Amino acid sequence: MLFNTNFVRTAGVVFAAGVSLHSAAMAQEKGVGAISVTKEVIEVSGNGHQRTFPCNGRKAVVEGSDHVITFTGVCASLDVSGGNNSVTVQLAPQGSLTVAGADHKVRWQSTGEPNQDLSGGKHQIVKLPLK
Repeated sequence: MLFNTNFVRTAGVVFAAGVSLHSAAMAQEKGVGAISVTKEVIEVSGNGHQRTFPCNGRKAVVEGSDHVITFTGVCASLDVSGGNNSVTVQLAPQGSLTVAGADHKVRWQSTGEPNQDLSGGKHQIVKLPLK
């Protein structure tokens, strides 16, 4: 009987911890993972962020999955990796566009032709007309 009592207590603790962790994850409304904005670079990582950032000539990096990110202004470069991210960006004329992973949707515009390095598969890379 002692074994069964300990098992029930252990199971109860594990269950309670599982509920607590699940509740904490649910409290995150707009994604999980780190976001870092410095003078030189904007980095978004993790899962499910839905944000808009003013680029102001910085490098933009999006890592992880299921993000919906819009960069306003001109970015020096864009590097997207992971899976199923949707990114809209205006790139500097001599900028670079790097996309790796799978199923990304990248909409970009530029007054020039950025260097492109595309790997992985099933990406939708669309050049938007300038407004």
